Amino acid sequence: MLDCLFIGSTTKDTLLLVDAPPASDQRIAASAVVHTCGGVASVAASAFQKLGGCAGLITAVGDLSDVTDFITKNIMARKLPYASLLRVPGTNSPFSAIQVESNGKRCITHFGGCIRHLTLDMLDKQALADTNMIHLGGLEEHFCAELAAYCKEHTDALISVDGGNLSREATDRMLPYVDVFIPDDKTVLKTLGCSPEDACRYYAEKGVRVSCVTMGDKGSVAYAHNTFHYAPPAKVSVLDTTGAGDNFHGAFLYCLTQKWDLDRTLRFCNAFSGLTCQGLGGLAAEPTLEETLQKMEE
Repeated sequence: MLDCLFIGSTTKDTLLLVDAPPASDQRIAASAVVHTCGGVASVAASAFQKLGGCAGLITAVGDLSDVTDFITKNIMARKLPYASLLRVPGTNSPFSAIQVESNGKRCITHFGGCIRHLTLDMLDKQALADTNMIHLGGLEEHFCAELAAYCKEHTDALISVDGGNLSREATDRMLPYVDVFIPDDKTVLKTLGCSPEDACRYYAEKGVRVSCVTMGDKGSVAYAHNTFHYAPPAKVSVLDTTGAGDNFHGAFLYCLTQKWDLDRTLRFCNAFSGLTCQGLGGLAAEPTLEETLQKMEE
């Protein structure tokens, strides 16, 4: 029985450290380059496992290529209790080129590839039944909504969704089937045009048990049982914020397995995701449980 099954995107990320992104027809030099495994579901699963949770992953890869080989080797090296890499013939594996500026901001060019072709009948239904939580992230909107509904109706798992970059229409379709919903404040502003607090109330009114909004250097806010909970950001030296939100999700779900209250959960997640920003890429600086607890108390 898994603690959490993560379903969604895994990518090969190439990150370049630059002073500033180039203008059109301009060539610039990078001071560092890193090739790593990214993706919304993949990074969240890695965080959950790093903290001690029993994690599974269902993701997709395309035809044989250097990118497919890179992703496959990375996932296999993690030795997850359950890992399903669904091959989608005639497609390419997901890839991102990320230019990281000296202030930690990023310019991302992403190619989704095979993840857009996942369907419900491709998934192992027994794996969906044999887990306490299911987290969806980096999927096509229509499939994410369909999968959330299926999991709510056919399993006993708690359903979590990464709400970042989802449209309001897709969000409204899936919220009745979601227990934990966490977008970022930029998505909230774009889709609802309101404050994080009003967004949390909106999600709760649609059926979400625990709603949360990450706010970058402003920390995070969560809402449950008609009560708001806040936590400030961790004080860290930021190199790259790539994957910070995905790491936050993985840490948040780990906290649920520990049955921590929301105040402690938010402080822990801010500390964990903040520490990951000290490396280039979402996996490079993932801290241990002990390191996160120490940072949380600073």
